[in-house]
Amino acid sequence: MSRYRELSEHLKALEDMRAILAGMRTLAAVELQRVTRLQDASEQLRQGLEAAVAAHFAGRPPPPATADAGVCVLLGSEKGLCGDFNERLLAAAASETRPLVLVGAKLAATALRMPAVAARCPGALAADDLGPVLTGLAQTLAGLNAPGGRLDVLCHEPQQHEVRRVAVLPPPTGATSSAAAPRLQLPAPQFEAALLEQYLFAVFNGLLIGSLLVENQQRIAHLQAALQRLDDRCEGLRQRQRHARQEQIIEEVEVALSVSEASPSGAGEP
Repeated sequence: MSRYRELSEHLKALEDMRAILAGMRTLAAVELQRVTRLQDASEQLRQGLEAAVAAHFAGRPPPPATADAGVCVLLGSEKGLCGDFNERLLAAAASETRPLVLVGAKLAATALRMPAVAARCPGALAADDLGPVLTGLAQTLAGLNAPGGRLDVLCHEPQQHEVRRVAVLPPPTGATSSAAAPRLQLPAPQFEAALLEQYLFAVFNGLLIGSLLVENQQRIAHLQAALQRLDDRCEGLRQRQRHARQEQIIEEVEVALSVSEASPSGAGEP
């Protein structure tokens, strides 16, 4: 196989790879737009329920955290090609002594040797997966029965672009309120359980949306960098391909000249 042909096949393989990566970048950009549209509504819901919880428990401690509260949840990625997204989460959890719950297959694969991992949950591939992920995470936390009174979440912060720790339980409490206590249509324990359930849903839904947003931002940046490196390699191969083609043409001309020079001497022989 000639050098020119080898370079052509190599270039074709890189161009095919580039087309695949460009398609993945486009899908990540579309998903980023979808997640961004969900973020505002999710943030309003979270703030509203946090205010409701704080107002309800104003001036008095909230109910003790349930048995599944003594854990730390890490919101990682379900798929790769997002740079150091998962590694930064694990670095932030390096000093954590409580049991860890890992959300995301890629995060779980990266943390195979971490001894404190108590459970692994599937993460969200896209915004459509948020509902099943929330259900699976709730079931996992309910089944851990871990001792302690705190439930923290380590996740990526969309605004600050860094890993942050969010204290989810115990829930927020407000200052002492002079307003009259609201009339409840349900027994207080039943109402508080339902309120905390909705609060946890809103908080985790918002954190998952923010995590998915940052994940897609990092995936776009990672793929863009990979595409730039491929473009540079393809350009280098094209230059080498042109040079190889010139050498091939020169060789063909030299062969043709040598044949034409040899043919007259052979024509005069009997």
